[in-house]
Amino acid sequence: MRVLARSRASEGAPRTAGGPLPLKVRITALAALAALAVYCWCCLVYNAPDSPAKDRLKGPATAFMEPYFWQDWQLFGPTPGSSNDLIYLRARMRLPGSGQTVVTSPVEIEQAIDRSPRDFRVNPTKLPGVLLAFDAAANRYAGVANKFEKLPAAERKAARKRLDDEFKPDFEEMRRFFSAQARTLYPNARIIAVQATFKNRPIVPFSARYATPRPKQREQGVLATSWLTYEPGVAQ
Repeated sequence: MRVLARSRASEGAPRTAGGPLPLKVRITALAALAALAVYCWCCLVYNAPDSPAKDRLKGPATAFMEPYFWQDWQLFGPTPGSSNDLIYLRARMRLPGSGQTVVTSPVEIEQAIDRSPRDFRVNPTKLPGVLLAFDAAANRYAGVANKFEKLPAAERKAARKRLDDEFKPDFEEMRRFFSAQARTLYPNARIIAVQATFKNRPIVPFSARYATPRPKQREQGVLATSWLTYEPGVAQ
C-alpha cells in the first residue's frame, strides 16, 4: 500500500468545493431567511380574513406592512391633478384663567402634509393618503347635498339625515384626525371643538407660470364641517 505525501504548499490553501461555507456567508444566509420568514408571516396575517386570531396579531404585522408595502394607487402614475386641495382648520378653545372662549384663525394644514414624504424619504408616511380620502368624502357629500334643493321641501330633512348617517364614519374619522392636528398646532390650549373647511384652488398652467403679473387662482369652497367635539388623547 502506498502512502501519498501531501505537499506543504497545499496546507494553507483555501478549501475548494465540498468544504463548509465561510462563517460570514452562513450568517448572511440565515439573516436573509429570517427576514423572508418575517415578511411572509406579516403578509399572511395582514391578508388573512378578519378573526379573533388576526385581531391579536395584526398590530405588529400592520406596523411592518403599511409604511413600506401597502399598495397605493398613486404608484401607477395617476393623471396629473388640475387643482390643489386645501383644508383650513379652526379650533375653539377656552383661555386659562378667564375661562373665555375664543376661535382661532383658519390654518391651512393639507399642503404641509402633502409635502411631508419628501422631507424624510426613509420613513414613508400615509398622511397624504388620509387627506386624499377626506377630500374625496367631502366632495361626494357636497355633490349629493347640493342636489337637495331640487327635492320638495318636505323631503329635504329626511334626505339630509340619510346622507349624514351614510357619512357618519367619515366625519368621525375627521373629528379624531383634526383633533390630533389641533393639539399639534396648539399643544398647551384647552381645546373644546374643531372645524374644517375644504376648498380647492386651480393650479396655474405651466404656460402661464412665469407670466408677469403672476395669474391668481381663486379658492373655491367645497364643504365646511360643523363644529366637531374635540377628542382628547388622539395626538399621543
